[in-house]
Amino acid sequence: MYKKVQILILLMTLIGHIGLAQTYSGRSNSVAVDYSTEKRGGEAKIATSEKEETIKEALRSSSEPTYHALIIGVSNYEYAGANLPNLDKPTKDAEELYSVLTTKYNFEPKNVTLLKDPDRATVIDTFHGLADIVTEKDNLMIFYAGHGYYDKPKDFGYWLPSDAKAESTANWIPNSTIKDYISAIPSKHTLLITDACFGGSIFKTRAVGGMSQMKVHELYKDRSRKAITSGSLTEVPDESFFVYMLIKTLDENEFDYLPASTVFSRIYEPVMNNAPTVPQFGVIQGAGDEGGDFIFIRRK
Repeated sequence: MYKKVQILILLMTLIGHIGLAQTYSGRSNSVAVDYSTEKRGGEAKIATSEKEETIKEALRSSSEPTYHALIIGVSNYEYAGANLPNLDKPTKDAEELYSVLTTKYNFEPKNVTLLKDPDRATVIDTFHGLADIVTEKDNLMIFYAGHGYYDKPKDFGYWLPSDAKAESTANWIPNSTIKDYISAIPSKHTLLITDACFGGSIFKTRAVGGMSQMKVHELYKDRSRKAITSGSLTEVPDESFFVYMLIKTLDENEFDYLPASTVFSRIYEPVMNNAPTVPQFGVIQGAGDEGGDFIFIRRK
């Protein structure tokens, strides 16, 4: 009987060892499961660590560019009259564009100058200051809304600042002066957008086709001096559908990189269908364009 008890105890001990071995084996399996979980976690970590393409990588640029903007709206004229009436919309349009650029695109407020009803001296001084600040790695957008004038016999176009007089050109700003400043400012890309009467006189070449199909880095590689205008050599209305579509396009855009040529292609047909003017897009001749395009970069 004693021997039977010993055998029973021995068997129970062996079973206990086997159980421990199974338990250890189970723990070993648990470790394996835990390891596979860690592996999956590691894989997830690798996936999430794949950083989004940086701006430098997308543009294939050695540095991330700084974006500058000069936004001008002239609604109130010091010498307003029948031949030079005040306007309602330009300063409001300028404010809206400022808001879109500084909140939705890579335009830091400190690099954006908003001029409401400036006189000639203020505009010229601001251009002069930009020529000292903007570098060859920076980009510049210029916007003007207000009265303009085209002298057809002389083939001369003008912006009319707030101190302009209808009967004298002394304070008018010739398109040639604007072009000279655009040439002098050493930016990589400059885009001029004008919503003014006779704005199309700023250039002679039209419809730079096929640019929207190029890759972003290809467009960005070469310097550009482009202009988008609300109309050619005709008057434009105070209530500008052109500016409405410009701001709407920029505001609703969902692409990280938006070329100026694409902006134009999106606004061209709606403006043609709803306004008496024909918008224009082209090279500012003699200002240093090398075939590139201005790229709007959306904030992340």
